[in-house]
Amino acid sequence: MDYGILLQTIKIYNMNVDVEIYMSGVIKFFNENEKDLANLVPLDKKDIFFQKIKERAQENADKGEEITITQKQLIDICVEINTKKEVIEIKHLEPRFFKTKFGEINLN
Repeated sequence: MDYGILLQTIKIYNMNVDVEIYMSGVIKFFNENEKDLANLVPLDKKDIFFQKIKERAQENADKGEEITITQKQLIDICVEINTKKEVIEIKHLEPRFFKTKFGEINLN
């Protein structure tokens, strides 16, 4: 029997349990305080919100960091959910100057 693989499996299992415990607390908090949840994300997107928190908590656990998400991670999740995912291509245009007998005119 390969004990290294067994220990890795146990470690992964424990991390998942820790994340699940953390998530149950997060879900309980926001279910009891729906106004706080509504301040962060629309209530119809709360399942997406919880899923993204779980993903970030799992990423933290995989890195060996604290499972709880940071304030910055929470803000990033809220911004990601609340903004549209349209890709806008911004082109840098050179200013258009026309030389006239009165001087240069910028058509901006």
